[in-house]
Amino acid sequence: MIKEALYYQRGNSGEEAEKELIVLEKRELSEKEIEEFGKKWGGSYSSLFCYRLSESFFYPEGGGQPCDRGSIAGAELLFVEEKDGELWQYTEADLQKGEKVLCKFDVDFRRWQSENHSAEHIFSGLVTMRFPYKNSGFHMECFGENPHMTVDFDGEFSEKELEELEQGVNAVIRQNLPVREVYLEGEEDTSLERKDGSISFRQKKALEGDIRIIEIPKVDSCACCGTHVSFTGEIGVFTILSYEKHRKGCRLTMLAGELAFLALEKKLKLLSGFAQSLSRPWTEIPEAFRSLQEKIFEKEEEKRGILEAGIRLLEEKILKELEERRKEIEDREKIERTEETKSRGESGQGAKTLLLGSPLKDSYFSYYGKNQYLFLYLSELGMKDLQKICDRLRLSLPLSLICLGKKEEGFSLVAGSRAEDMRVFGKLMGEKLSFRGGGQKEMIQGSTGVGFREMNTFIENL
Repeated sequence: MIKEALYYQRGNSGEEAEKELIVLEKRELSEKEIEEFGKKWGGSYSSLFCYRLSESFFYPEGGGQPCDRGSIAGAELLFVEEKDGELWQYTEADLQKGEKVLCKFDVDFRRWQSENHSAEHIFSGLVTMRFPYKNSGFHMECFGENPHMTVDFDGEFSEKELEELEQGVNAVIRQNLPVREVYLEGEEDTSLERKDGSISFRQKKALEGDIRIIEIPKVDSCACCGTHVSFTGEIGVFTILSYEKHRKGCRLTMLAGELAFLALEKKLKLLSGFAQSLSRPWTEIPEAFRSLQEKIFEKEEEKRGILEAGIRLLEEKILKELEERRKEIEDREKIERTEETKSRGESGQGAKTLLLGSPLKDSYFSYYGKNQYLFLYLSELGMKDLQKICDRLRLSLPLSLICLGKKEEGFSLVAGSRAEDMRVFGKLMGEKLSFRGGGQKEMIQGSTGVGFREMNTFIENL
């Protein structure tokens, strides 16, 4: 934290967003340092330099707040960090020591971070006044497709409590309270709450040296090195995006300021479009959604009923065909019986050849079997339905069952048996059909990229 830093003194207007500074010190990063930088912050660089400038113009990363975005001499500012009270700016530009360079920070990005950081202080202050919870983590991302900030607490909130806290933050915003800086010099303490006269403030870790406190009257006082608005009214609006349990407490995802306004506007447009498609006002969306859920549930129940009936019919058809085939074999053996054929019959070789259906083809339903295997092709069914059919039929059929579903390339596959170890069969399919998957002895699942020709050839050679 640098008390005299320009990033604390300069506001968010365009006039204050640029200044000429002098390069005081320069360092070129080694290949190893460039590689590590790229891994940590992204990007690929042939060369990379870091500079110490004549004034602390850009905000460095710290306190859960990312560093400023901007440019130096027209080159993109890649990163800013503070080391031993000095700021170092990273860029690809090759500048010279003593050179005067024009520096610019991204006004919108600075303002977005200030709005969100101040809103987080208000929220955490209201939590501290009402609950015995501590803020255990804070992170901001005010860029990209999904801008947000996350705050962790070592306790949990009810839906009603979150609603009241959200309303409370927006009430403080409307009061347009001042957001003040207070500095304590040379203090050192390891307690979670410290007092200096009338000042009592939050802190997440032990601090030493000069301490900067952000104070919002009757709401919050917290040690902080981040940028903030001057008055709470500048924030505009605050919203909680999501809530989830995290470790022994919770994690809240929230947004404030212009970014929150844009997010809420987008959400309202989506809700209005949804409501229009339902021919209902957007205020009735919850009721309409419940009605849709009920209809979907009814359809799912109807689908489950149809699936159950289909499984029963399929089971009856296969058992009937197996019995007919068994009788055909027995009748043929009686007619053609000789001592030689009799001995083959007793060995069970004839009973193993139970041809069923015809080669698999690209239609809604086809089946094909040889020896103790039956392959079912059910093109319109997903993996869950295939698992259900396989688990049901493998227990009632005297065969090992392979259920196939449609994929863009190849088949999704579930195989089961009440007697055979299907993991062994899966290994065979892996060798012959490039099957990828896994499972238990009784049933395996996965996929293969082969077509009907390769699948039918595999079945014929079993």
